[in-house]
Amino acid sequence: MSDPIIIWQVSDNKRGHENQSSGLIRALSRLVALQVIQINVATDKASWWQALRGQFPSAARLQHPDLIIGAGSQTHSTLLAASRATKAPSVLIMSPPKGFTSLYDLCITPEHDLRSGSNVITTKGAMNMIEPGSHKNQQSGLFLIGGPSEHHGWDESMLIKQIAQILDANPSIQWTLTSSRRTPPSTTAQLEKLSKEQLKVIPVEATDKDWLPRELSMTAHVWVTEDSVSMVYEALSSGAKVGLLPIPRNSTSSRVVCGLESLKQDGYLVNYSENQADLAVLKNLPPLNEAERVAKIVAERFL
Repeated sequence: MSDPIIIWQVSDNKRGHENQSSGLIRALSRLVALQVIQINVATDKASWWQALRGQFPSAARLQHPDLIIGAGSQTHSTLLAASRATKAPSVLIMSPPKGFTSLYDLCITPEHDLRSGSNVITTKGAMNMIEPGSHKNQQSGLFLIGGPSEHHGWDESMLIKQIAQILDANPSIQWTLTSSRRTPPSTTAQLEKLSKEQLKVIPVEATDKDWLPRELSMTAHVWVTEDSVSMVYEALSSGAKVGLLPIPRNSTSSRVVCGLESLKQDGYLVNYSENQADLAVLKNLPPLNEAERVAKIVAERFL
């Protein structure tokens, strides 16, 4: 048996970023045997000066890598320093500043960032660790509720009205609802009042890190507030039918909003409206498994 491929995973301790790099690494592990070594920028960060000179002191104590992967702006200099010091290919997830793309062997960027080049792979949104569920319960549904964000405002009464209408329009479905850390306390309180036989409300504080992947693997119908972009892509990756719960937008031209509009045009999503409160209109499209697709390209190029 050949030795496993050694991957250095450069992490900035942000769960959203690490989900993307871990999603890619998990997909790669289904193609080749891997050994992953974590490099945390909190303790092993390299400066841009070291990156430009190809110096990464921590390399001396670590097993030599075959590939180095990182996500998030705080990993950029460390990823480049480690790659230049070890001569291992660098894979950067998420767009670097314009003009920096050529520094890395491969950049994986969301298509709404409008990047291009021979070393660029574009994805529909963010990769993640969710795998398509093979045993979907067609009588199960999930509400994923976010909160105010950079790109969105909030309308609590409108949201409660939307959820109530979806419950009425889908009486045969058993629903579960969870909030996020951005959900205002007043919204959480109003949502908990909706809890009844057809709907179980589980606040985010009552969940663990495995709760959402577990629920998504079994759930056939998912409604997500459109501010919760990462959860939209996770729901699509699970193979569920996914609807958007509209909330006020601070901008109609942000890259995040444009990415969601593109998914709707491609038939992956449907918007809630008073005349469309179920997901039957959606076609049965294949799960949006971007991590799997990108992993095959990475393996072909570098492994």
